[in-house]
Amino acid sequence: MTKNSKIAILSILIIITTSIIIKQSLTLHKGFKSIEIPNKESRQFGNMSTSKWLTVKKISNKYNISEEEIFKAIEITPEKGDENIPIIELAKKYNKTPEEIKRNLKKFIKNNNNMEGKKHEQL
Repeated sequence: MTKNSKIAILSILIIITTSIIIKQSLTLHKGFKSIEIPNKESRQFGNMSTSKWLTVKKISNKYNISEEEIFKAIEITPEKGDENIPIIELAKKYNKTPEEIKRNLKKFIKNNNNMEGKKHEQL
């Protein structure tokens, strides 16, 4: 094989490789453009809301509230280990609707935050 034929074959391979890379890059770019940024409505479809993984222990740590108070607010008498069970599983275990637990938690956290604010105002 002559030097010119080797250069021609390599040039063809470079052109083919470059075209494949460009095609794949365009496909990836279109794929990324089609992904929508999640919003509150799109995150709440089906069984993927925060209650899917949120536990009483995490709520207790986040809002600095005792676990017993949280169980009292959602009207559940806990068994050992219930603080580590996701809220959605607690609802199933104690025959409560997720909406009922969510509503009770929102009220409790809102009232607790209001009480904290009043404590700080008195100081």
